[in-house]
Amino acid sequence: MTSSVEGSGADDDHSGHHTSGRPQFDHERAAAAIRELLLAAGEDPEREGLRETPARVARAYQELFAGLYTDPDEVLDRTFDESHEELVLVRDIPIYSQCVPSKQTVNLVDGVKQAREVTVGDRFWTLVNGEVDETEVVDVTSRKTRELVEVVTEKGTFQVTPDHPLATPEGWQEAKDVAGTFIEWTHPSKLRRQRWKPKIGYEFGYAIGALCADGTVGDRYVSFIVDERDSAKQFAYSVEKAFGVTANIESVERPSGSLDRQLPGFRVRVVSSYLADLMRQYVGGDPHHQRQQFPRVVLADEITFRGFLDGYVEGDGRRSKQGRGRTIASCNASFLQDFANVIGARFTPSVDKISRLWIADDWILRHGFPQESHQTDLIESDWVKVESVRTLEATGAEPYTVYSYTCDPHPTFLVDGHLTHNCEHHLLPFHGMAHVGYIPNEQGRVTGLSKLARLVDLYAKRPQVQERLTSQVADALVRRLEPRGVIVVVDAEHLCMGMRGVRKAGSTTTTSAVRGIFRSSASSRTEALSLIRGK
Repeated sequence: MTSSVEGSGADDDHSGHHTSGRPQFDHERAAAAIRELLLAAGEDPEREGLRETPARVARAYQELFAGLYTDPDEVLDRTFDESHEELVLVRDIPIYSQCVPSKQTVNLVDGVKQAREVTVGDRFWTLVNGEVDETEVVDVTSRKTRELVEVVTEKGTFQVTPDHPLATPEGWQEAKDVAGTFIEWTHPSKLRRQRWKPKIGYEFGYAIGALCADGTVGDRYVSFIVDERDSAKQFAYSVEKAFGVTANIESVERPSGSLDRQLPGFRVRVVSSYLADLMRQYVGGDPHHQRQQFPRVVLADEITFRGFLDGYVEGDGRRSKQGRGRTIASCNASFLQDFANVIGARFTPSVDKISRLWIADDWILRHGFPQESHQTDLIESDWVKVESVRTLEATGAEPYTVYSYTCDPHPTFLVDGHLTHNCEHHLLPFHGMAHVGYIPNEQGRVTGLSKLARLVDLYAKRPQVQERLTSQVADALVRRLEPRGVIVVVDAEHLCMGMRGVRKAGSTTTTSAVRGIFRSSASSRTEALSLIRGK
């Protein structure tokens, strides 16, 4: 099976070569192009031995791009509900399938470096599904070019080669084509901050509820001030259990509006821009009590929501004298309305400033619990506007030196906080092996094993990059089979590395894509990888 690295496919403007919206290979046009290539190389296409070459090469490219002419989803139209619940794995499916100028700075885990100073073993910062992660440089190559582009965004300026891929809302686009659109970016000054993975549960809910009721969220800290030490201790404990952040309690004085004097109290203050940004994400971006939104992340399960309710009542609520429920108060009527919708309660905003909501103890027995699933880790990226893209030509005798990096486990890295993808576009094949596995859904829906090989073949036989091929196969299985989990691993050798530049013949690149249970369960992922590697 063959694939090529990104290039031009069938000509969309050539009349008579599209059927039902899908392109058809133009054999005559391809042969003519090969003939022109021979002429450009100084050869005579009419000499003995070359007369049939244009037609032969055109047929080879027709096979190389064969995957363009069939919808890969059609391969998985035939499925069977066999009540199969274990891993389905097909190993060893054969497959055949840019750059940063020397002085441009890139974002490394240990600080900022110029591109020419990056060495094997350095670790880049990157973004994976909006979350900051690390990736390691496993190979560095360089080449000469006479053209760069300077990309100017709302957040910075950087230089790359014109074909360097950048992350946009429409997918990866070459740098020369992104003017006027948006590209993914994260704040470089926040890359080195400490991160904690939130742990769903009672304490997670309690910490969020307490902060929503009686806390302060600054740019780089969260603060919680109460009258009772026990309340401060409960909040500090909840923060440590839920987020892994050490929280200290200190004695303070707080003003009393009714008594017109200072009263003793206790403050829990955690200096962490990461935790502060998490809270802003949970409440819709504005943590101010009168503008915050109901944090639907606490609907992860019943225990988490019970913690949220207890934390909120501790700050802005009280239990009824009859002991049949609790009342919470807020100036934020829309917040209380969302709260009421969750518990199935009636709510009427007050005509004065403060509104109140009655929460009966037996609300869950009457209305049930509306469980939801939401992102708990921090999304640290934004889309920033590209203001301009300007071509830079090398005017002197010396061209620009540009560097390419092969990284693992992620092929992406940050340039001045902007997410870029290091893949080259040479229209040359890569070849190797693909390994595809999935765990069927509750109905045991499976497909024929040969269909998996056919699916890989169709995605590979088109202008392609290995990373996209890996993700496309995984996403097609999710789309058509709705499995509990999917894992795809591709090992390939790229001819562009063996035929040009540093000529690293034999070098292989490994990419992987995991979905569902293979993403959330380390043990399932490890078991599948062991089977793939034959261990």
